[in-house]
Amino acid sequence: MIDVGNPAIRLDLLQRSRFPENAFFPVAKSCRERRSCAAVYQTIVVSPSTDSSTANAAADTNAAALLRSPLLSQAPLLRESPSLATDATSALMRSPSATAPSAELLVDCVPFSHLNQADFQGWERLRRIRPDYASPFFSPSFIEAVDTARGGDVEIARIRRGGELVGLWPFHRINRIAWPVGRCFNDAHNIISANTPPIDWRWLLKELNLKAFHFHSMVGPAEGLAEHDCFETIDAFSLQLGDDSSAAMCRLEQVHTTLKKQHQKTRKMARELGEISLELDCRDADLLDRTIAMKREQYLRTKPLDVFAPRWPHTMLHQLFEKPRSGAYGMLSVLRAGEHLVAAHYGIREDGLLHYWIPVYDPRFAVYSPGTALFKHIVQNATQHGIRTIDMGYGEPTYKRKQTDTQSSVLYGVTSGSAPYHAWHRLQHQTHQLARHMPFKQQVKRWVRTIASHSSPSQLS
Repeated sequence: MIDVGNPAIRLDLLQRSRFPENAFFPVAKSCRERRSCAAVYQTIVVSPSTDSSTANAAADTNAAALLRSPLLSQAPLLRESPSLATDATSALMRSPSATAPSAELLVDCVPFSHLNQADFQGWERLRRIRPDYASPFFSPSFIEAVDTARGGDVEIARIRRGGELVGLWPFHRINRIAWPVGRCFNDAHNIISANTPPIDWRWLLKELNLKAFHFHSMVGPAEGLAEHDCFETIDAFSLQLGDDSSAAMCRLEQVHTTLKKQHQKTRKMARELGEISLELDCRDADLLDRTIAMKREQYLRTKPLDVFAPRWPHTMLHQLFEKPRSGAYGMLSVLRAGEHLVAAHYGIREDGLLHYWIPVYDPRFAVYSPGTALFKHIVQNATQHGIRTIDMGYGEPTYKRKQTDTQSSVLYGVTSGSAPYHAWHRLQHQTHQLARHMPFKQQVKRWVRTIASHSSPSQLS
Protein backbone atom coordinates (compact mmCIF):
# COMPACT_ATOMS: atom_id res chain seq x y z
CA MET A 1 0.00 0.00 0.00
CA ILE A 2 1.02 3.62 -0.32
CA ASP A 3 3.14 4.71 2.63
CA VAL A 4 0.62 7.06 4.25
CA GLY A 5 2.87 7.85 7.20
CA ASN A 6 4.85 10.21 4.97
CA PRO A 7 2.97 13.54 4.59
CA ALA A 8 4.35 13.89 1.05
CA ILE A 9 2.46 10.83 -0.22
CA ARG A 10 -1.03 10.90 1.27
CA LEU A 11 -2.53 11.12 -2.20
CA ASP A 12 -4.34 7.80 -1.78
CA LEU A 13 -6.71 9.24 0.82
CA LEU A 14 -6.99 12.57 -0.95
CA GLN A 15 -7.92 10.95 -4.26
CA ARG A 16 -10.61 8.82 -2.73
CA SER A 17 -12.20 11.80 -0.97
CA ARG A 18 -11.57 14.71 -3.35
CA PHE A 19 -11.18 12.91 -6.66
CA PRO A 20 -13.58 9.94 -7.02
CA GLU A 21 -13.32 7.66 -10.03
CA ASN A 22 -15.75 9.60 -12.19
CA ALA A 23 -13.85 12.83 -11.53
CA PHE A 24 -10.33 11.51 -11.97
CA PHE A 25 -11.12 9.78 -15.27
CA PRO A 26 -13.43 10.99 -18.03
CA VAL A 27 -16.84 9.48 -18.69
CA ALA A 28 -15.89 7.03 -21.44
CA LYS A 29 -18.24 6.56 -24.33
CA SER A 30 -17.89 2.83 -24.89
CA CYS A 31 -18.25 -0.09 -22.51
CA ARG A 32 -14.69 -1.09 -23.30
CA GLU A 33 -13.38 2.35 -22.37
CA ARG A 34 -15.39 2.37 -19.15
CA ARG A 35 -14.03 -1.06 -18.15
CA SER A 36 -10.48 0.07 -18.92
CA CYS A 37 -10.80 3.22 -16.79
CA ALA A 38 -12.44 1.34 -13.93
CA ALA A 39 -9.78 -1.38 -14.00
CA VAL A 40 -6.93 1.12 -13.86
CA TYR A 41 -8.58 3.12 -11.08
CA GLN A 42 -9.27 0.03 -8.97
CA THR A 43 -5.93 -1.67 -9.55
CA ILE A 44 -3.56 1.30 -9.33
CA VAL A 45 -5.36 4.10 -7.47
CA VAL A 46 -7.48 2.23 -4.92
CA SER A 47 -5.29 -0.86 -4.48
CA PRO A 48 -1.79 -0.07 -5.79
CA SER A 49 -0.41 -3.27 -4.26
CA THR A 50 -1.84 -6.63 -5.24
CA ASP A 51 -1.13 -10.22 -4.38
CA SER A 52 -1.10 -11.30 -8.00
CA SER A 53 1.77 -10.71 -10.39
CA THR A 54 -0.74 -11.30 -13.20
CA ALA A 55 -2.86 -8.43 -11.88
CA ASN A 56 0.26 -6.24 -11.71
CA ALA A 57 1.02 -7.01 -15.34
CA ALA A 58 -2.60 -6.30 -16.31
CA ALA A 59 -2.44 -3.01 -14.44
CA ASP A 60 0.70 -2.07 -16.36
CA THR A 61 -1.01 -2.88 -19.66
CA ASN A 62 -4.15 -0.92 -18.71
CA ALA A 63 -2.14 2.03 -17.42
CA ALA A 64 -0.01 2.16 -20.55
CA ALA A 65 -3.08 2.03 -22.79
CA LEU A 66 -4.88 4.70 -20.82
CA LEU A 67 -1.92 7.04 -20.49
CA ARG A 68 -1.30 6.84 -24.23
CA SER A 69 -4.99 7.37 -24.97
CA PRO A 70 -6.66 10.72 -25.69
CA LEU A 71 -8.98 9.80 -22.80
CA LEU A 72 -6.33 10.94 -20.35
CA SER A 73 -6.39 14.55 -21.45
CA GLN A 74 -10.20 14.60 -21.07
CA ALA A 75 -10.12 13.82 -17.35
CA PRO A 76 -11.60 16.74 -15.35
CA LEU A 77 -8.67 16.78 -12.91
CA LEU A 78 -6.08 16.79 -15.69
CA ARG A 79 -7.86 19.57 -17.53
CA GLU A 80 -6.87 21.75 -14.56
CA SER A 81 -3.23 20.98 -15.33
CA PRO A 82 -2.63 19.58 -18.84
CA SER A 83 1.09 19.28 -18.08
CA LEU A 84 0.31 16.27 -15.87
CA ALA A 85 -0.89 14.26 -18.85
CA THR A 86 2.06 15.38 -20.94
CA ASP A 87 4.50 14.44 -18.19
CA ALA A 88 2.92 11.02 -17.66
CA THR A 89 2.90 10.21 -21.35
CA SER A 90 6.48 11.35 -21.93
CA ALA A 91 7.63 9.41 -18.88
CA LEU A 92 6.02 6.29 -20.32
CA MET A 93 7.77 6.73 -23.63
CA ARG A 94 11.12 6.88 -21.81
CA SER A 95 10.90 3.21 -21.00
CA PRO A 96 13.37 2.63 -18.15
CA SER A 97 15.54 -0.43 -18.42
CA ALA A 98 17.83 -2.29 -16.11
CA THR A 99 21.40 -1.76 -17.18
CA ALA A 100 24.29 -4.00 -16.27
CA PRO A 101 26.78 -2.60 -13.75
CA SER A 102 30.12 -1.46 -15.12
CA ALA A 103 31.90 -4.17 -13.15
CA GLU A 104 30.52 -7.65 -12.52
CA LEU A 105 28.35 -7.77 -9.42
CA LEU A 106 26.57 -10.67 -7.77
CA VAL A 107 23.67 -10.33 -5.36
CA ASP A 108 21.81 -12.69 -3.08
CA CYS A 109 19.00 -12.03 -0.65
CA VAL A 110 18.48 -13.50 2.83
CA PRO A 111 16.23 -12.83 5.82
CA PHE A 112 17.84 -10.53 8.37
CA SER A 113 17.94 -13.39 10.88
CA HIS A 114 20.19 -15.41 8.52
CA LEU A 115 23.07 -12.91 8.52
CA ASN A 116 26.36 -14.18 9.93
CA GLN A 117 29.16 -12.52 11.84
CA ALA A 118 31.09 -11.72 8.65
CA ASP A 119 28.00 -9.94 7.28
CA PHE A 120 27.72 -7.74 10.37
CA GLN A 121 31.43 -6.93 10.25
CA GLY A 122 31.04 -5.93 6.59
CA TRP A 123 27.97 -3.89 7.53
CA GLU A 124 29.92 -1.83 10.04
CA ARG A 125 32.84 -1.44 7.61
CA LEU A 126 30.52 -0.08 4.90
CA ARG A 127 28.81 2.30 7.32
CA ARG A 128 32.14 3.93 8.14
CA ILE A 129 32.71 4.86 4.49
CA ARG A 130 30.20 7.74 4.36
CA PRO A 131 28.91 10.16 7.04
CA ASP A 132 25.36 9.67 5.69
CA TYR A 133 25.36 6.13 7.06
CA ALA A 134 25.94 7.39 10.61
CA SER A 135 22.17 7.75 10.98
CA PRO A 136 20.78 5.16 13.42
CA PHE A 137 18.36 4.04 10.70
CA PHE A 138 21.29 2.33 8.98
CA SER A 139 22.27 0.44 12.14
CA PRO A 140 21.74 -3.31 12.56
CA SER A 141 20.07 -2.53 15.91
CA PHE A 142 17.27 -0.55 14.26
CA ILE A 143 16.82 -3.12 11.49
CA GLU A 144 16.69 -5.94 14.05
CA ALA A 145 14.09 -4.12 16.17
CA VAL A 146 11.83 -3.68 13.14
CA ASP A 147 12.39 -7.27 12.01
CA THR A 148 11.43 -8.61 15.44
CA ALA A 149 8.39 -6.34 15.72
CA ARG A 150 7.07 -7.32 12.28
CA GLY A 151 7.61 -11.05 12.62
CA GLY A 152 10.81 -11.40 10.60
CA ASP A 153 9.86 -9.79 7.26
CA VAL A 154 13.08 -7.80 6.71
CA GLU A 155 15.24 -8.97 3.81
CA ILE A 156 18.88 -8.07 3.22
CA ALA A 157 20.36 -7.91 -0.27
CA ARG A 158 24.07 -8.74 -0.15
CA ILE A 159 25.99 -7.31 -3.10
CA ARG A 160 29.47 -8.68 -3.88
CA ARG A 161 32.19 -7.97 -6.39
CA GLY A 162 34.89 -10.57 -6.75
CA GLY A 163 33.76 -12.22 -3.53
CA GLU A 164 34.03 -8.98 -1.52
CA LEU A 165 30.94 -7.51 0.15
CA VAL A 166 30.47 -4.07 -1.44
CA GLY A 167 26.85 -3.31 -0.57
CA LEU A 168 23.95 -4.16 1.72
CA TRP A 169 20.34 -3.16 1.22
CA PRO A 170 17.70 -3.79 3.93
CA PHE A 171 14.07 -3.67 2.75
CA HIS A 172 10.54 -5.01 3.09
CA ARG A 173 9.12 -7.00 0.16
CA ILE A 174 5.34 -6.62 -0.20
CA ASN A 175 3.85 -8.04 -3.40
CA ARG A 176 7.10 -7.52 -5.33
CA ILE A 177 7.27 -3.89 -4.17
CA ALA A 178 10.17 -2.90 -1.91
CA TRP A 179 9.79 -0.42 0.95
CA PRO A 180 12.26 1.06 3.46
CA VAL A 181 12.64 -0.94 6.66
CA GLY A 182 10.21 0.46 9.21
CA ARG A 183 8.09 2.07 6.50
CA CYS A 184 7.17 5.66 7.44
CA PHE A 185 9.21 5.48 10.65
CA ASN A 186 12.45 5.26 8.65
CA ASP A 187 13.92 8.73 8.10
CA ALA A 188 17.10 7.68 6.23
CA HIS A 189 17.54 4.84 3.73
CA ASN A 190 19.66 3.76 0.78
CA ILE A 191 21.97 0.95 -0.27
CA ILE A 192 24.85 0.89 2.21
CA SER A 193 27.83 0.83 -0.14
CA ALA A 194 31.06 2.48 -1.19
CA ASN A 195 29.26 3.41 -4.44
CA THR A 196 32.35 3.00 -6.61
CA PRO A 197 31.10 2.42 -9.23
CA PRO A 198 27.43 3.19 -8.48
CA ILE A 199 25.06 0.25 -8.10
CA ASP A 200 22.30 0.51 -10.68
CA TRP A 201 18.94 0.36 -8.91
CA ARG A 202 17.03 -1.16 -11.80
CA TRP A 203 19.62 -3.90 -12.20
CA LEU A 204 19.31 -4.63 -8.48
CA LEU A 205 15.51 -4.77 -8.58
CA LYS A 206 15.60 -7.10 -11.56
CA GLU A 207 18.08 -9.44 -9.86
CA LEU A 208 15.85 -9.58 -6.76
CA ASN A 209 12.61 -10.08 -8.74
CA LEU A 210 11.24 -6.77 -7.49
CA LYS A 211 9.01 -4.47 -9.48
CA ALA A 212 9.81 -1.18 -7.72
CA PHE A 213 11.27 0.53 -4.68
CA HIS A 214 9.44 3.45 -3.04
CA PHE A 215 11.71 5.82 -1.13
CA HIS A 216 10.66 8.88 0.86
CA SER A 217 13.91 9.92 2.57
CA MET A 218 16.87 8.65 0.59
CA VAL A 219 20.21 10.01 1.79
CA GLY A 220 23.69 9.52 0.41
CA PRO A 221 24.67 8.59 -3.16
CA ALA A 222 21.97 8.69 -5.82
CA GLU A 223 23.99 8.05 -8.98
CA GLY A 224 22.41 4.62 -9.32
CA LEU A 225 18.96 6.13 -9.82
CA ALA A 226 17.60 6.88 -13.27
CA GLU A 227 17.05 10.48 -14.30
CA HIS A 228 13.37 10.66 -13.42
CA ASP A 229 13.29 8.37 -10.35
CA CYS A 230 13.53 11.29 -7.93
CA PHE A 231 10.17 13.08 -7.85
CA GLU A 232 11.11 15.66 -5.23
CA THR A 233 14.00 16.92 -3.13
CA ILE A 234 12.94 17.62 0.47
CA ASP A 235 14.81 19.76 2.99
CA ALA A 236 16.24 18.09 6.09
CA PHE A 237 17.58 19.75 9.22
CA SER A 238 20.06 19.13 12.03
CA LEU A 239 21.68 20.97 14.93
CA GLN A 240 25.44 20.69 15.33
CA LEU A 241 26.28 20.97 19.03
CA GLY A 242 30.03 20.36 18.97
CA ASP A 243 31.67 20.31 22.38
CA ASP A 244 29.42 22.96 23.96
CA SER A 245 25.69 22.48 23.53
CA SER A 246 24.85 25.48 25.73
CA ALA A 247 26.82 27.72 23.38
CA ALA A 248 24.95 26.20 20.44
CA MET A 249 21.64 27.11 22.09
CA CYS A 250 22.86 30.67 22.68
CA ARG A 251 23.64 30.98 18.97
CA LEU A 252 20.14 29.80 18.06
CA GLU A 253 18.54 32.23 20.52
CA GLN A 254 20.34 35.12 18.83
CA VAL A 255 18.70 34.21 15.53
CA HIS A 256 15.26 33.04 16.67
CA THR A 257 13.39 35.15 19.21
CA THR A 258 10.91 32.31 19.87
CA LEU A 259 13.67 30.31 21.53
CA LYS A 260 15.02 33.35 23.34
CA LYS A 261 11.60 34.15 24.84
CA GLN A 262 10.89 30.56 25.84
CA HIS A 263 12.59 31.02 29.22
CA GLN A 264 9.80 33.47 30.16
CA LYS A 265 7.15 30.83 29.44
CA THR A 266 9.15 28.20 31.28
CA ARG A 267 9.44 30.41 34.38
CA LYS A 268 5.69 31.03 34.26
CA MET A 269 5.09 27.28 33.97
CA ALA A 270 7.26 26.70 37.04
CA ARG A 271 5.36 29.34 39.03
CA GLU A 272 1.92 27.99 38.13
CA LEU A 273 2.53 24.21 37.92
CA GLY A 274 5.62 23.47 39.98
CA GLU A 275 9.35 22.94 39.69
CA ILE A 276 10.67 22.09 36.19
CA SER A 277 12.68 18.88 35.92
CA LEU A 278 14.18 16.98 32.98
CA GLU A 279 14.87 13.26 32.85
CA LEU A 280 17.01 13.03 29.74
CA ASP A 281 17.24 9.23 29.56
CA CYS A 282 14.13 7.91 31.29
CA ARG A 283 14.05 4.10 31.55
CA ASP A 284 10.42 3.74 32.62
CA ALA A 285 8.61 1.52 30.08
CA ASP A 286 5.22 2.64 31.42
CA LEU A 287 6.10 6.24 30.55
CA LEU A 288 7.01 5.08 27.06
CA ASP A 289 3.51 3.63 26.72
CA ARG A 290 2.07 6.89 28.00
CA THR A 291 4.14 8.84 25.45
CA ILE A 292 2.79 6.64 22.64
CA ALA A 293 -0.76 7.17 23.91
CA MET A 294 -0.24 10.95 23.92
CA LYS A 295 1.09 10.80 20.37
CA ARG A 296 -1.92 8.78 19.23
CA GLU A 297 -4.22 11.39 20.72
CA GLN A 298 -2.30 14.05 18.80
CA TYR A 299 -2.73 12.08 15.55
CA LEU A 300 -6.47 11.83 16.14
CA ARG A 301 -6.59 15.62 16.45
CA THR A 302 -4.33 16.53 13.55
CA LYS A 303 -3.59 13.67 11.11
CA PRO A 304 -5.62 11.54 8.70
CA LEU A 305 -3.97 8.37 9.97
CA ASP A 306 -2.83 6.98 13.29
CA VAL A 307 0.54 5.41 12.46
CA PHE A 308 0.45 3.54 15.78
CA ALA A 309 -2.78 1.73 14.89
CA PRO A 310 -0.89 -1.50 14.04
CA ARG A 311 0.79 -3.24 16.96
CA TRP A 312 4.25 -3.52 15.43
CA PRO A 313 5.32 0.14 15.94
CA HIS A 314 4.70 -0.27 19.70
CA THR A 315 6.84 -3.40 19.74
CA MET A 316 9.55 -1.73 17.67
CA LEU A 317 9.85 1.20 20.09
CA HIS A 318 10.03 -1.13 23.08
CA GLN A 319 12.62 -3.31 21.31
CA LEU A 320 14.81 -0.24 20.74
CA PHE A 321 14.16 0.92 24.30
CA GLU A 322 15.69 -2.29 25.63
CA LYS A 323 18.76 -2.26 23.36
CA PRO A 324 22.24 -2.01 24.93
CA ARG A 325 24.06 1.29 24.65
CA SER A 326 26.72 -0.21 22.37
CA GLY A 327 24.55 0.37 19.27
CA ALA A 328 21.46 2.32 18.30
CA TYR A 329 18.84 2.44 21.06
CA GLY A 330 15.64 4.23 21.99
CA MET A 331 15.99 7.18 24.37
CA LEU A 332 12.97 8.65 26.16
CA SER A 333 13.23 12.17 27.56
CA VAL A 334 10.49 13.63 29.76
CA LEU A 335 9.86 17.13 31.09
CA ARG A 336 7.83 17.59 34.26
CA ALA A 337 6.38 20.65 35.90
CA GLY A 338 5.64 19.68 39.48
CA GLU A 339 3.63 16.46 39.24
CA HIS A 340 2.63 17.05 35.63
CA LEU A 341 4.22 15.34 32.62
CA VAL A 342 4.08 18.29 30.22
CA ALA A 343 6.19 16.99 27.30
CA ALA A 344 8.10 13.93 26.17
CA HIS A 345 10.34 12.90 23.31
CA TYR A 346 11.29 9.43 22.11
CA GLY A 347 14.40 9.49 19.96
CA ILE A 348 16.82 6.98 18.55
CA ARG A 349 20.44 7.49 19.53
CA GLU A 350 23.71 6.02 18.36
CA ASP A 351 27.05 7.27 19.64
CA GLY A 352 26.91 11.09 19.63
CA LEU A 353 23.93 11.43 17.28
CA LEU A 354 20.37 11.78 18.55
CA HIS A 355 17.62 11.54 15.95
CA TYR A 356 14.70 13.70 17.11
CA TRP A 357 11.91 11.30 16.27
CA ILE A 358 8.63 11.33 18.24
CA PRO A 359 8.01 14.55 20.23
CA VAL A 360 4.72 15.17 22.02
CA TYR A 361 3.30 17.52 24.64
CA ASP A 362 0.18 17.70 26.77
CA PRO A 363 -2.19 20.14 24.99
CA ARG A 364 -3.59 21.27 28.35
CA PHE A 365 -0.34 23.13 28.89
CA ALA A 366 0.12 24.45 25.36
CA VAL A 367 0.21 28.05 26.59
CA TYR A 368 3.67 27.36 28.05
CA SER A 369 5.06 25.82 24.80
CA PRO A 370 6.26 22.74 26.71
CA GLY A 371 7.61 21.07 23.54
CA THR A 372 10.02 23.94 22.96
CA ALA A 373 10.92 23.94 26.66
CA LEU A 374 11.78 20.23 26.46
CA PHE A 375 13.92 20.74 23.34
CA LYS A 376 15.89 23.54 25.02
CA HIS A 377 16.48 21.41 28.13
CA ILE A 378 17.69 18.49 26.00
CA VAL A 379 20.12 20.72 24.11
CA GLN A 380 21.45 22.41 27.23
CA ASN A 381 22.19 19.01 28.80
CA ALA A 382 23.41 17.27 25.65
CA THR A 383 27.15 17.81 26.03
CA GLN A 384 27.39 16.21 29.45
CA HIS A 385 25.62 13.15 28.01
CA GLY A 386 27.87 12.87 24.95
CA ILE A 387 25.39 14.13 22.33
CA ARG A 388 27.09 16.17 19.59
CA THR A 389 24.41 16.26 16.88
CA ILE A 390 20.61 16.38 16.91
CA ASP A 391 19.12 15.25 13.62
CA MET A 392 15.60 16.61 13.10
CA GLY A 393 14.96 14.66 9.89
CA TYR A 394 13.15 15.82 6.77
CA GLY A 395 10.04 17.92 6.30
CA GLU A 396 9.00 21.53 6.63
CA PRO A 397 7.51 22.10 10.12
CA THR A 398 8.38 25.63 11.18
CA TYR A 399 9.96 24.48 14.45
CA LYS A 400 12.65 22.53 12.56
CA ARG A 401 14.04 25.69 10.98
CA LYS A 402 14.00 27.50 14.32
CA GLN A 403 15.73 24.72 16.22
CA THR A 404 18.52 23.84 13.79
CA ASP A 405 21.57 25.38 12.16
CA THR A 406 22.34 22.97 9.31
CA GLN A 407 20.27 22.17 6.24
CA SER A 408 20.64 19.24 3.84
CA SER A 409 18.23 17.33 1.61
CA VAL A 410 16.69 13.90 1.06
CA LEU A 411 15.10 12.36 -2.03
CA TYR A 412 11.54 11.17 -2.53
CA GLY A 413 10.48 9.03 -5.48
CA VAL A 414 10.13 5.60 -7.05
CA THR A 415 12.60 3.51 -9.01
CA SER A 416 11.15 0.76 -11.15
CA GLY A 417 11.85 -1.35 -14.20
CA SER A 418 8.18 -1.05 -15.16
CA ALA A 419 7.62 2.08 -17.24
CA PRO A 420 3.83 2.24 -16.66
CA TYR A 421 4.22 1.72 -12.89
CA HIS A 422 6.87 4.42 -12.69
CA ALA A 423 4.89 6.85 -14.85
CA TRP A 424 1.72 6.30 -12.88
CA HIS A 425 3.35 7.05 -9.55
CA ARG A 426 5.04 10.09 -10.99
CA LEU A 427 1.60 11.24 -12.13
CA GLN A 428 0.21 10.58 -8.65
CA HIS A 429 2.93 12.70 -7.12
CA GLN A 430 2.32 15.59 -9.48
CA THR A 431 -1.40 15.33 -8.80
CA HIS A 432 -0.65 15.60 -5.11
CA GLN A 433 1.49 18.66 -5.74
CA LEU A 434 -1.40 20.21 -7.67
CA ALA A 435 -3.85 19.36 -4.88
CA ARG A 436 -1.61 21.09 -2.33
CA HIS A 437 -2.29 24.39 -4.06
CA MET A 438 -5.99 23.92 -4.68
CA PRO A 439 -8.58 26.19 -3.03
CA PHE A 440 -10.50 24.75 -0.07
CA LYS A 441 -7.56 22.47 0.72
CA GLN A 442 -7.96 22.93 4.48
CA GLN A 443 -11.67 22.06 4.34
CA VAL A 444 -10.89 18.87 2.42
CA LYS A 445 -8.18 17.93 4.93
CA ARG A 446 -10.57 18.41 7.85
CA TRP A 447 -13.17 16.23 6.13
CA VAL A 448 -10.60 13.51 5.43
CA ARG A 449 -9.57 13.53 9.11
CA THR A 450 -13.19 13.10 10.13
CA ILE A 451 -13.81 10.03 7.96
CA ALA A 452 -10.34 8.47 8.01
CA SER A 453 -8.86 8.97 11.48
CA HIS A 454 -9.25 5.25 12.18
CA SER A 455 -8.02 4.02 8.80
CA SER A 456 -7.00 0.42 8.32
CA PRO A 457 -3.67 -0.66 9.85
CA SER A 458 -3.02 -2.57 6.61
CA GLN A 459 -1.82 0.70 5.12
CA LEU A 460 1.25 0.35 7.34
CA SER A 461 1.70 -3.35 6.61
